[in-house]
Amino acid sequence: MLLCVSCSPCMKQLPWPLPPRLAVFSAVPLPGAGRSAPAGQNLSPTRSTLHMPFRMPELISVQDFISQTLEDLSSPTTSSFTSHMGKCRGTVCSLEEALDSDRAVLQKMRKATKAEHASGQDLASHIEAHIAAQEKFSANYQSDGDEQLAGAFTSFAEFSRELLAPVKGLLQSLSHNINFPLDSLVKRDLKELKGDFKKPFDKAWKDYENKLTKIEKEKRDLAKQHGLVRSELVGGEIAEEMEKERRMFQLNMCEYLIKVNEVQTKKGVDLLQNHIKHCNAQFNFFQECLRATEMLKQFIEKLTPELQSMKVRQDEEKQQLCSLRDHLKTALQLEQKEDSASKQLRYNMHQLQGNKQYGTEKSGNLFKKSDGLRKVWQKRKCTIQNGYLTIFHSTLNRPPAKLNLLTCQVKPNPDDRKCFDLISHNRTYHFLAEDEQECTAWISVLSNSKEEALNVAFSRAHGTRESSMEGLTRAIIEEIKCMPGNSVCCDCSAPDPTWLSINLGILICIECSGIHREMGVHHSRIQSLSLDKLATSELLLAKNIGNSGFNDILEANLPNPLLKPTAGSDMVLRKDFIISKYVERKYTKRSSRSPAAQRQELQKAIRWRDLFALLQAYAEKVDLSEPVLEPVQETGETVLHLAVLLADRTSLHIVDFLVQNSGSLVKQTVKGNTPLHYCCLHNKPECLKLFVRAKASIAITNEAEETALDVARRMRHSLCEELLLQAQNNQFNMRVHVEYEWRLGQDDMYESDDDLDEKLGSPKERILRPQSCYHSPATASQPVGNAAGLSKGAVPAPQGKLHDIYAHAHSHTLDIPADPGSAPCLPPLPPRSVIRAPSMPPPAPPASAVDPGVRRILSLPLSMKHKRTSSEPVPLVPPSPMQPSHSSLAPGHFPSPGQILDPSHLPKAILQQEPNPGD
Repeated sequence: MLLCVSCSPCMKQLPWPLPPRLAVFSAVPLPGAGRSAPAGQNLSPTRSTLHMPFRMPELISVQDFISQTLEDLSSPTTSSFTSHMGKCRGTVCSLEEALDSDRAVLQKMRKATKAEHASGQDLASHIEAHIAAQEKFSANYQSDGDEQLAGAFTSFAEFSRELLAPVKGLLQSLSHNINFPLDSLVKRDLKELKGDFKKPFDKAWKDYENKLTKIEKEKRDLAKQHGLVRSELVGGEIAEEMEKERRMFQLNMCEYLIKVNEVQTKKGVDLLQNHIKHCNAQFNFFQECLRATEMLKQFIEKLTPELQSMKVRQDEEKQQLCSLRDHLKTALQLEQKEDSASKQLRYNMHQLQGNKQYGTEKSGNLFKKSDGLRKVWQKRKCTIQNGYLTIFHSTLNRPPAKLNLLTCQVKPNPDDRKCFDLISHNRTYHFLAEDEQECTAWISVLSNSKEEALNVAFSRAHGTRESSMEGLTRAIIEEIKCMPGNSVCCDCSAPDPTWLSINLGILICIECSGIHREMGVHHSRIQSLSLDKLATSELLLAKNIGNSGFNDILEANLPNPLLKPTAGSDMVLRKDFIISKYVERKYTKRSSRSPAAQRQELQKAIRWRDLFALLQAYAEKVDLSEPVLEPVQETGETVLHLAVLLADRTSLHIVDFLVQNSGSLVKQTVKGNTPLHYCCLHNKPECLKLFVRAKASIAITNEAEETALDVARRMRHSLCEELLLQAQNNQFNMRVHVEYEWRLGQDDMYESDDDLDEKLGSPKERILRPQSCYHSPATASQPVGNAAGLSKGAVPAPQGKLHDIYAHAHSHTLDIPADPGSAPCLPPLPPRSVIRAPSMPPPAPPASAVDPGVRRILSLPLSMKHKRTSSEPVPLVPPSPMQPSHSSLAPGHFPSPGQILDPSHLPKAILQQEPNPGD
């Protein structure tokens, strides 16, 4: 229904809020709206009234048009229809504008549904092709005699056929209920309304206006002949003369409104009813699909375990065949032939040689493929100079990417001669040149610049004197190479491995290093011993683990040595083995201990600095971020908190292992302190270097709203504060060196316990270094300083003073402080050999100095069997079965000189003491 927006009764019938195209007509009331004409005023539509400049025309409703027309038919001379003819024309224009807007939307809807129907037909044809292929594949298995697989493919083909019928029914419903009505509405009804019905209405209006103009002119001319002036006509005067034109206008207006009513019904009620029918078809489609799926579900549940057993058998056959092939190749000494897929996984040692005429420097524009989802080519400015490729971004405020060509490889694209790839240690860059000649020039310059940088690096290494830190790093690397098992790859036993896994402390070959990189840095962080400039902080674990010790744990449960790849194995076999070893940790010998016992063993390992016990827990996938059962200072401490508390120059490798592999960098105690807070509380700058290198968050606050930097400032630990400020300003050097007791060049480093005891003699004949639990009288009574001295490590006493140190009486002890603000945490140093009783037993510490809440000494776990270094404690074996228990040691007394001082028999206060740096 059409309503007039010029009067209040009609405004109340409008739907609110109004559409934008109707709201404009109701914004401002027209002059004269809502009031009647004064007596004697002529309301006939003269020339001046019809052409009055209205900004917003008034509209007439269908009911008003019907009533006015009926009134005009009954009494033409007294009817006021002529005054509503302008409203009729404004209503038609408004309806035309609204229908034009609807026509545009309906055309888009029709286009979308046609595309939907076309894609559905394509889907049906693809499903039919899929069914045919499944049936053909089933026939192939049937001919091969494999009834099980043939029946499975036949069942899936039948399931697809059952789904095909609902799909076709849904497409038929879409075509019949949606596409056909939309085509009829857009192509016929709306088009006819705009042409066949609107044009007659416009013609009737024009004829009425022309006839009115003619009559008005005649009347004025007649009045002028009689000397009268007449400006307006009375409606009754021209009613009979204009009746024909008025009736034609009313007829065309009625025809137009009838067609509009039909269009509104089709695009409203009828279209929605068709949508309801299509929704019912969709409901039927989903119900039929659900019934078909339920029928197939039982078959799938029965088929799944059978397929898994078949997969296991096929995998076993594949491993046996691969092992047999490797042995045959080794026996016949044949060169391995790799397929193209394996070649892409391997790092090519034969570098590409460039054309020397292009030189070593170049600047220009290249197209680089983005890494996002769109994979678009972006134009970037690139420069090659001094062994570096610099890639500038499109925005000037972003710093350019700078790639060291020494760690990159250039590979032309065999499919497109205008493209080439640049493979770095962590990413592959795809470049596109303008033409083939430009691509050849870029590849040659990259290769030449890399070769020049390599020559400069070698000449600089041989021609200049190395710094002391570089010399130390080189000495550590040489000793790492001499460790047991490090002469071959940890995974395939290839000779002379030159790639280091920093977080695992093992050496691998270049073939296996590519697979380690694919696993991700959360499993293995790979660096080159020869190409990368390593820092001492990256060699801590390699110096203390080694390939033999690592494989004793990670390969302890290897069922068959033939499963392990060899130097000539292909990349597929290598990858399967490495994934099983490092990600699944399938070959680790697992214990049957409870989670509580495992956490207790972890705390023992931290106390005794047993790195291999931690490695065993890591291999068994024990959660290293769980809180310890017996915290030292705050509830909620993890093993990493405890490792930081007990850290010194001899145990940084323990902290480094947990930092890189425990996932507990952000774990907080009940007071909100992270391990990074502990570093600042107890002044552990060497530990803090490892945390910052691992990108630990420095913005976490504790319950006092203090970050680690705030703690360092409050405790006045300047070195910790300086390191955190460097990290906050992005100035921290990730290749940082640490102060650590490396013990290079010792002869007793990698011998077994029996060989080491035989070489050094019996325990009774040795002169040992003092234990860290004794102080000289000169320093025992001195107050404890800050922990800065501890971070540099305790200075061992000379061999000639050992007996004097043991002979002195000690009257003071040093505890782990309960309050970090009052005194730093001083952990005990590990025993370096067998503990022997002193010649004069020192007196016991006073009872008040012993704090049972924080002094816990745990026994050494003896379940781990591995090669021992001289920095590890020696297992203590008592010479006689008679040993005193804790209950037999009265306070203030020590065992007699004939008794062995096993750590479990020592008083807690003695084992908690620290050596004085002055000894």
